[in-house]
Amino acid sequence: MNLATSYHVRFPDYLDGYEAETEAKGYLVGVVVSAGNRSFELTVYDRARLVQELDDELDSDRAYFAVPNLLVVRSVTRAEIFRVVEALAKGNFQELVTTPVE
Repeated sequence: MNLATSYHVRFPDYLDGYEAETEAKGYLVGVVVSAGNRSFELTVYDRARLVQELDDELDSDRAYFAVPNLLVVRSVTRAEIFRVVEALAKGNFQELVTTPVE
């Protein structure tokens, strides 16, 4: 049974008017998906930017990369993010970790 048929996607306010720049950057932080009483905060990367980020982090003193609810998409656009969130909703967002309420 699919419990996540109703959900809402909220993009960061700073995205308005900067969609082209965000797509070119290849990442977006702070996308929030709400489904019922659950909320998921997503960090979205495209493949190219993720590879750059991985290389930078693994070559640093830190030497690891960990991001909860990392979503890798073809391109960082609203349409692509909506498409992927719709696919996640069909699985009741099982791949995601609920964001704690503060």
